[in-house]
Amino acid sequence: MERDRFEEEARRVRPRLVSEARRLLGDPDDADDAVQDAMLKLWFYRERLDGYSSFDAPAIVTVRRVCLNRLRSLRPHADISEAERAFEGEADGRDFQALMQAIDMLPGVEQAVLRMRHIDGMEIEEIASISSSTPGAVRTALSRARRRVRQLYTRIYD
Repeated sequence: MERDRFEEEARRVRPRLVSEARRLLGDPDDADDAVQDAMLKLWFYRERLDGYSSFDAPAIVTVRRVCLNRLRSLRPHADISEAERAFEGEADGRDFQALMQAIDMLPGVEQAVLRMRHIDGMEIEEIASISSSTPGAVRTALSRARRRVRQLYTRIYD
């Protein structure tokens, strides 16, 4: 599926997905975040979407799964300076290896946002466009992904 078509389909189905996410999560802000996460997942599987007769079915299933995963996992976050140094490229080989391991352990959407921003070098606006979201929501998701990496990094590095 081409980018333009994906963006068009994402804009069309977004209100329905937000409604479904609000029904499951109860919080409008969480629902918007869940829809953004679902759109990012769908973006990474866009080649497979052409095999469906409708974009709606995989989009709804994906947003439901994202919502259920959110309801299942509420983790505390840690903030450590070693992971920040690794993000800035000032880490030694062991730090970098632990950081990459932590990124690989992230859920798919958080991993996608982090990789799109820090590895692929995409701008916040580009990620927002792909995920049919706002730049502010992308920044929030990116912040959450970074916090989770720091938490995972602590477990690996210690």
